[in-house]
Amino acid sequence: MTRKVDAKTLVGVLGMVAALTLALVCWRSGLTTSTFGPIIDGAPSFEGTHYDGLWISGAGLALLLAGLMAIDVTRRLRMAYVASD
Repeated sequence: MTRKVDAKTLVGVLGMVAALTLALVCWRSGLTTSTFGPIIDGAPSFEGTHYDGLWISGAGLALLLAGLMAIDVTRRLRMAYVASD
């Protein structure tokens, strides 16, 4: 019982890793943190975070693509396993 993995499955795995990497890069590009000094003497300083919607939505789409690729790779591996029996 040997499992034959074709090139499309390996391309799917590489594409999944690339999509996850792209999602991480987009997420990190969509966050901007700024530090502000105290407004009046004796008040604490604070940080503000700005979320850029285009980068965050790009990360979500890349994550969706990675999930679809994971489903496809799982299907291909299961079909190869069933065909080998």
